[in-house]
Amino acid sequence: MNGKHPYTHILKNLFHEQATEIIPLLMPGFRVEEVLDVEMPELRLTEIEQLPSELDQGLVELALPGAIVKSVIHSEWIEHSGKFERAYRVHSPETNKPSFLVIEFQTERDDEKLPRRFLTHFARVDIHVTRHFEIEDDEDEGGDEQEGTLMNKGYYVYPEVLCPFPSAVPAHIRDEFQGQVMMIFNFKKITLWEKDAREFLNSHVSAVYFLLPAMKNADAALLGLAIEELVERFQGNDTELGRHLTGMSLMLQLSEMMSDEEKLAAQEYLKPYAHLITDNPSEE
Repeated sequence: MNGKHPYTHILKNLFHEQATEIIPLLMPGFRVEEVLDVEMPELRLTEIEQLPSELDQGLVELALPGAIVKSVIHSEWIEHSGKFERAYRVHSPETNKPSFLVIEFQTERDDEKLPRRFLTHFARVDIHVTRHFEIEDDEDEGGDEQEGTLMNKGYYVYPEVLCPFPSAVPAHIRDEFQGQVMMIFNFKKITLWEKDAREFLNSHVSAVYFLLPAMKNADAALLGLAIEELVERFQGNDTELGRHLTGMSLMLQLSEMMSDEEKLAAQEYLKPYAHLITDNPSEE
């Protein structure tokens, strides 16, 4: 991942660039064995200017009696979009089956589209993994230990959302139509505010330090110690130091766990490095 930034938000990049170090801390017992970059297709929708035909209306009424067609949408499936989502093959303490993680980082409180965007990513990774196992089964002449069924796959894909905001936790998807449940998508939530910043600082895994402001027991003094370690780790590399301090600064601004007074005090520790810090979360 050196030098590769698959996302446009610095917090997501910091997480995914160092996931092999961060995931075992946030999810004890899990260990990253392989990093996967899965290309995400794109569905382009274009409204057709002409009025709906009688055939269009008739087809819709077969499925939804009484419905009126207001417009017709042309859809185009672009398989190779050039956009990638990162996933991880992991060792899981919960099962002996091959396991994969798909992790979405919530970077905004009011991101109502996150669950459905995440569902798209999760589904694509699941398809990628299924194809991978189909190829393995074809190449395996002697056994079918990896084989599964639609209801009992030979592997697990875990959808996880990294949540830094106690006041705005993403909701699971539950779609109903005419009293019937049409779709459910549940995902695990990694709630940062329940993690103890002191334990993560004591781990001396500085990859996770930019997340400290979102954890309980985070204060200015603790962040000061974390900054000292980051400065030592990236000595002579102002670019990487700046990226990590920018991530910490952004999390400090977003934090719901630290008081305004503690935030101001923490900013004093960041001041000597202000020339390395950007307030723009985009790395484009």
